[in-house]
Amino acid sequence: MLITIEILVVVVMPLLLLYIKGPWPLSTSIPCLLSLPLLWYLTYAPIHELSHAAATYVVGGQVVYMKLIPRFWIGEFGRAWITPVGLTEGWQQFIMTASPYILDVVCLTAGIFVLQRGFSKNAFVVGLVFMLLCLRPAFDFVCEPIAFLSGDKGDLFYIEGYIGSLMMWLFLLLSIGLFLFAVVSILRRFVGFPETPSRTASR
Repeated sequence: MLITIEILVVVVMPLLLLYIKGPWPLSTSIPCLLSLPLLWYLTYAPIHELSHAAATYVVGGQVVYMKLIPRFWIGEFGRAWITPVGLTEGWQQFIMTASPYILDVVCLTAGIFVLQRGFSKNAFVVGLVFMLLCLRPAFDFVCEPIAFLSGDKGDLFYIEGYIGSLMMWLFLLLSIGLFLFAVVSILRRFVGFPETPSRTASR
C-alpha cells in the first residue's frame, strides 16, 4: 500500500499535471498517461541495478548474477538485485552502492536542461523524457529513505555506514530539492506553448 502511494505521488501525479496543464488534447494525453507509468515500472529496477553493475566493473569487480525485472506477475515490486564479487576495499563497495544515486542526480540535472530547452513538443516524447530523467530518479529519493526509516537494510543502510548519517541525509535533502525544482520548472515550461494545441499535437 505504501509503495502504491509513493508511485501515485512521485510518478502519476506529476504526469497528470503535465498533461492536464499542457497544450495537448485528451486524445493525445490519455495514451501517454496510460503507457508512461507502465514504462516507468519496466525501466526503474533495470536502470537502478545496471548502474550498480556498471560501477562494479568500473572499480574492478565482477557481477556473477543479475535479476533486473521484478516478477510483477506474481505481485513482486522491488525484488531486483545484482551479486558483485571482487570488491575488497571499502571505497569500491561505496562507489558500487552509491552509483544509482549519483546517476539520479545526473539525470535530474540533464532533465532540467533538456526539457527547458524545448527540444520537442511531442506529448509522448516530452512525457517519456520527463519520466526517465526526472520521475524515475526521484522515486529513489522518496522510496529509499522511507524504506530505510522503516528498517530496510538496503542501499542507504550501507551508504550511511560509509559516510555517516549527516552526509547521507544532507545529500538526500539536496536531491529531493533538486527533484522539486525540476518538476516545478518543467511543469511551468509546458503550461501553454505559443502554438495552439491543435498545431502542437500535429507534430
